Amino acid sequence: MARQTMRKSRGAAAFAVAALSACYLAMAFVMPPAEGRGAGRREALLGLAGAAATLSTESAQAFEESGQWMGYYSDPQHPMCPRKIVYEYDLYEKAQMMVVGGDGNPGCEKKVLTRWTAKVDWKAGEDSIKIDFSKKGGPQDVVGKWEKDGIVFPDGNKWKKIISDNTAMGQTR
Repeated sequence: MARQTMRKSRGAAAFAVAALSACYLAMAFVMPPAEGRGAGRREALLGLAGAAATLSTESAQAFEESGQWMGYYSDPQHPMCPRKIVYEYDLYEKAQMMVVGGDGNPGCEKKVLTRWTAKVDWKAGEDSIKIDFSKKGGPQDVVGKWEKDGIVFPDGNKWKKIISDNTAMGQTR
């Protein structure tokens, strides 16, 4: 499943680089170079190479640094309900770490009734994150602090990490 998600992610990244390439090349061959400068096509191609390298380097670095957080968690307040932190991106927004989850009534022993996602704000090297649960009707900017084997929230609830998934990269749109 993770490999399939990574293939989709790589395809989307390749599409983004191809679209960026098309824009640079169109500018290089359609627009004349600035007056007094004759290297318009060469500059456009060098710009394209730099942009592609920056895009792939930034995404790869952020993905690597988010590894401690990524994986599956158990939430004692919502028994057997899915809680997974993944690193996602789409073509319209900056790459983002997300919580992908579901809720039942009261837990998910029989079935997941509602699925949801929540954006995560984090900085590399820090032992805390902020999760925005407002999309599912919860509070915004809930701080979760890493403690030994999971994430502890201000209300005392602890999501225990049950499976690490350092390959969890997905596409949201």
